[in-house]
Amino acid sequence: MFTLTLLRFSPLSKETHLVAVVLGILAFIADYSAIPGATATSSFGTAIVAGICWYVFKVFDGLTYDGAEMASGPVAGLVGCVLVCGGYYLL
Repeated sequence: MFTLTLLRFSPLSKETHLVAVVLGILAFIADYSAIPGATATSSFGTAIVAGICWYVFKVFDGLTYDGAEMASGPVAGLVGCVLVCGGYYLL
């Protein structure tokens, strides 16, 4: 029987936070320089979404059930990233 008490998400390390910050900075620079009419506010929004997507992926990346890693974890993380990005850009 499937119970949620055995389902565990991966803990986030300090390196994960550092990568999220670097990814956000790179997303800000890429958005601000690539889009001609971009404002700092819109580029900052893109940076936030990039960081959120990284966290969503990393949380699902190490998904375990009863101590065993699940192969569907990274796929669920990618689907979560697509949903976050799609929701942001469609609003």
